Amino acid sequence: MIVQLLYKYYILTITLTAILLGLSSCTESIKLDTDDTDPVIVIYSTITDELTYQQVQLSSSTGYFDGNKNAKVSGATITITSDKGDLYNLEEVHNTPGIYKTTTQMAGIPGENYHLKVMVDFNNDGINETYEADAKMELPVKLDSIDISYEKIAKYHYYSFNIYAKEPAGTNYYMCKYIVNDSVYDRISKYVIFDDLSYDNQYINGSSIGYFFDDTERDEYKDADDYNTMTFIADGDVVKLQLSNIGKGFYNFLLQCQEEKDGESPFFGGPLSNISTNIKGGGIGYFAAYSISQKQAIAKKEQ
Repeated sequence: MIVQLLYKYYILTITLTAILLGLSSCTESIKLDTDDTDPVIVIYSTITDELTYQQVQLSSSTGYFDGNKNAKVSGATITITSDKGDLYNLEEVHNTPGIYKTTTQMAGIPGENYHLKVMVDFNNDGINETYEADAKMELPVKLDSIDISYEKIAKYHYYSFNIYAKEPAGTNYYMCKYIVNDSVYDRISKYVIFDDLSYDNQYINGSSIGYFFDDTERDEYKDADDYNTMTFIADGDVVKLQLSNIGKGFYNFLLQCQEEKDGESPFFGGPLSNISTNIKGGGIGYFAAYSISQKQAIAKKEQ
């Protein structure tokens, strides 16, 4: 079916080579694939170079075959420390269990390392457990511009988003997020991730890294298996693209999340089987740091 082939092309062209990559030495593999697995704490946090209240999410895993959402974890003491000694305390957001934010705004600095420390009595034995993780904010790769071209495969149309940027020497891994008409698509299943195997130390001159589907043809896709994960845009929509240089460990984590049944962060669903983590102390999840380069373009059918 051309609909399914088009969508599979969208995913496979970006991630096929990355599937063969091993995990980085700073991660370990956690396998949680039975319904009688004891709950473990799930920690998910990303900090960026944007000045904002940075966030940490805590939850408790469910059984792999349990369809329930993860229970949120409250009452934790959380800090983020830079390698320069800057200390940031986090507090739980009122009426939002499991969500913690820095008490002051914070902007990460490219090239710096950050340390996350979470203390909480997860197993309710009266003694706090300690979970820690480290993340380096990679140097940014600057987007020069983006454009959106209107393409056709058989009778179906789609919008291809294309980037222009100088790719630095050495092995790098990238994540793209997008915002359509100020609606943020901030779910792991919506991220575009890729390595620089085809671009190392070259200028990326309008290479297509992903696709949006034509909103006027939405009904044609309703029987597709992946319909709920597709993104549709219309002529005239404003699309902002955020490019981030991420580490290999976080890249592998995102890739594995996308390969799971729901393609989401473990914070929002059951535990992921055989998922990599950089959380020390018995937890799962990930702590990452990255910078953001953003450009925008308008989708147009007539080029």
